[in-house]
Amino acid sequence: MNRIILSPPFSNIYPNIKGTTRIVGTYTLHKRKGMYRVLSTLRKTKFGWLNKVGLRNPGIAKFNKKNAIVSIALQNTDEWPEFLEILKEKKQKYNIKGIEFNVSCPNHDVANITNEIIKEAKTALNLVIVKIPHNSSKESINKFCKSNADMLHISNTKKTNKGALSGRSLIDQNLLDIIYVRENFGYSKKIIAGGGIYYFEDLILYKKAGADYFSLSTTLLNPFKVFNIIKKSRYL
Repeated sequence: MNRIILSPPFSNIYPNIKGTTRIVGTYTLHKRKGMYRVLSTLRKTKFGWLNKVGLRNPGIAKFNKKNAIVSIALQNTDEWPEFLEILKEKKQKYNIKGIEFNVSCPNHDVANITNEIIKEAKTALNLVIVKIPHNSSKESINKFCKSNADMLHISNTKKTNKGALSGRSLIDQNLLDIIYVRENFGYSKKIIAGGGIYYFEDLILYKKAGADYFSLSTTLLNPFKVFNIIKKSRYL
């Protein structure tokens, strides 16, 4: 897995780029119209970027991205057996690299996952990532660290009364959460740091806190910055 990760929603419209790993989605079991299209709701503020996408997607049966990790969200745990069968069918055809459970979309309620679900996902898809909510409680972080997931993705966007906030305002809390995981659970879990990465210096901050991988999302709106980060990341 490459250190630089391209994350949803903008990774869905990016090609596979040498030196990066792509996570695509987030997919629900059935088609969701969501709230709005991402580009029509994206707004820049002094705190970051706001969106109201709400897991808009065609449903997992329509998944057709090659050589990527698939991000999914369960609306209830009863959906998992059907989800799993579809993913097993598509794994070889599309060379699915792993699965990310998005348990934290600010614009839509998603069900939590059980350790049994994580075990089954690991057996079928090898790599399991859990993308956690921004500013998660210590109790939640502890639970995910004790799970069978291979990696934690810290973190998703921040929930506000105007939508999901991404960008640099997420960095400080994410750094604290990464440090908390390292101080309390050592290196038992790999960590993907995501939120506000626009410059190589942001990678350094996250790496010093204990992150192993780094995800880009709203940065993907600026291809020049993306390629600059990819180029410089080899010096980490």
